[in-house]
Amino acid sequence: MSTDKSKRDVPKDRQPDAGRDQDGNPKVTIRKKERLERKPPKGSDEPKARQTGEADTPTDGSAADRSGEADALRSQMARLQADFSNFRRRTEEERLEVAALARTDLALKLLPVIDNFDRAAEHVPEAVKEDPWYMGIEGIRKQFADMLAELGIERIEAVGQPFDPELHEALSHEPSDEFEKDVASKELEAGYRMGDTVVRPAKVQVSSGKEKSHE
Repeated sequence: MSTDKSKRDVPKDRQPDAGRDQDGNPKVTIRKKERLERKPPKGSDEPKARQTGEADTPTDGSAADRSGEADALRSQMARLQADFSNFRRRTEEERLEVAALARTDLALKLLPVIDNFDRAAEHVPEAVKEDPWYMGIEGIRKQFADMLAELGIERIEAVGQPFDPELHEALSHEPSDEFEKDVASKELEAGYRMGDTVVRPAKVQVSSGKEKSHE
């Protein structure tokens, strides 16, 4: 009886605390940190996939889709390159055509002046051709001819050449003892060409052959 009473009479501040040790220091409880792991289901290949990296590998379907997209992009790029190449070619051709038309237009404006020089030169007396003033006129005439040459325009050969309807324009047919039939026997107006393009055909007289005798 006395023992139980003595235990009950102990002051509360002196009673042992469940959270303290015998010396009154707080108890420290150390718990092992549990490692929480998700257990894979039976028959799963997840650990193996993690080790080998197969989980990050795209499926066959996605790889095929990406390959198809790459092929489509390459095809589109090839078409764009072909279109651009054709555009540059057409642009260059148009530029050359415009330049050729400009040269032709300039030549057509100069040709009447050159024609007048040619006609005047045909009627100059032989005695005058040695005069300095006439030599100056011939120098101007040569300058016009050089200008045409710089533009790529050259004179069409006519006299003594077989008649070519693409290069010559026949104004008359006359018998000739010098030239065979269907040969340009006389040039009435000079013709000019620029490469394969005829700027102006040569106006010519065409031989009809030797004149037949009436004996």
